[in-house]
Amino acid sequence: MSTPHEVRTVTGEAELRAALTLFRQCLHGEAPSDEDWPRAYGSFDRATVLGTYDDTGIIGTLTANGSVLALPGGKVVPMDAVSRVGVRPDRTRRGVVSAIMRAHLEGTSAPIATLRATEGTIYRRFGYGVATRFRSTELNFAKARLHDRAPVAGDVRLVQDMDEVRRLVPELTQRFGTARTGGITMSEGYWNMVLGREKTMRLAIHEDGFAAYKVVELPDGHYAYEMKVRSMFATTPTALATLLKFLLGIDLVRTATFDGRPVDEDLELLLVDPRAVTYKDFEDETWLRLVDVPAALAARTYGDAEPVVLEVVDDLLPANSGRYVIGPDGAERTDRSAQLRLGVADLGAAYLGDRPLSQYAAAGLVDVLDPAALPAADRLFLLDRTPWCGTYF
Repeated sequence: MSTPHEVRTVTGEAELRAALTLFRQCLHGEAPSDEDWPRAYGSFDRATVLGTYDDTGIIGTLTANGSVLALPGGKVVPMDAVSRVGVRPDRTRRGVVSAIMRAHLEGTSAPIATLRATEGTIYRRFGYGVATRFRSTELNFAKARLHDRAPVAGDVRLVQDMDEVRRLVPELTQRFGTARTGGITMSEGYWNMVLGREKTMRLAIHEDGFAAYKVVELPDGHYAYEMKVRSMFATTPTALATLLKFLLGIDLVRTATFDGRPVDEDLELLLVDPRAVTYKDFEDETWLRLVDVPAALAARTYGDAEPVVLEVVDDLLPANSGRYVIGPDGAERTDRSAQLRLGVADLGAAYLGDRPLSQYAAAGLVDVLDPAALPAADRLFLLDRTPWCGTYF
């Protein structure tokens, strides 16, 4: 029998610690230690935390971090970065997640929410779709060398002092993190928590980007190391080539692994031997939910094509449901007949331009009421450059 529960905002340090403990235990981790807690507490600096409670205490939690999202056309809008969603194991499958997700979506003022999904089957039912993807990249240093025409220019400054690294990373991500569609920023408290766990992170800084990396010794080698590039933002081709040249020049490194890179970043074009690069682990990155469909559709820029009327279906937030005319001049509600019909999760997946709407239609996710509208919709929504975030939360 289900026990009645309520959802409310978590307030006070003790309740926040209990919420974080619950979340970590849902991932089979440990409660924050007394040493770890100050940094973890600081990570709530731009967050609203919801808790689900019954007569035994907190049984579910969700954190919405105040952030921003870069849209097609360059506009940056408020966005909730949703994380730390968890339900106590003895209260699962009782509607706890549904209640807390609904409470967040109905209570937020942000027009968009995004998250990173631990499992791929949970969040679509709450209106989230995969809006950006990434892949991992490996470089073989024995083979990797930039060709002579690579656009290398400018200086790279190395920062090795961890206090300086912790100070600079929030500033650098604030500067470069939203240069590309799909990019976000996270709070200083979040970065203090993340970087507080690191002991030897280093920064390579170019005027138009940076790379944060660490070097670890290989277990089977004598003075042989592997580089792990945790984060790299390059806002120009020159910055990418120059940072890559710097990293390849570090001695004693055999291989480098770049986490979560854009799917259209073709590093082999910069190298003499294209086989020095291996791409793998193609994964979903940003799960995006349009909380306020009219505001979100009006905020982004569209391509040059004939206007198209979309009918959006949103069972969880029915005020979003309706027909919208979308064209080069923007988007607004309309009474015109729909040409395409889709659910809000698939609209969220297509919103940043990762894949054309015709692919969703081919998969049976878009109802095509007027076939002539589909190629126009592709041109309206697609970008010249694949969206990508590059920041995990």
